[in-house]
Amino acid sequence: MNIDLSGKTALVTGSTAGIGHAVARGLAASGASVVINGRGKDKVDAAVRKLEGAGAKVRGIAADVSTAAGCEALVAALPDVDILINNAASSNPRTSSTSRTRTGPASSRST
Repeated sequence: MNIDLSGKTALVTGSTAGIGHAVARGLAASGASVVINGRGKDKVDAAVRKLEGAGAKVRGIAADVSTAAGCEALVAALPDVDILINNAASSNPRTSSTSRTRTGPASSRST
């Protein structure tokens, strides 16, 4: 499929490697200006260099989108996007202090 994304800005979170980086590469190949995102500046910079070497219009923003502060920093650095690919994942999900973990079948809990 050929898609012309010229003039569009695409943000791909979690795009320093793996599937996210492949998606960013594909968007760039379709003409989009791509923004690479990851938690660490060194990895973001390395991923940007890889795409730049392929002739892509790309820049990077290091921000941890699993935190409110990281999300705020990302939005401050890039307030407008045309395409969002939310690929970031967290291996340590945060829960609220009011959440509770339940174990066992519901019928075994007392009411």
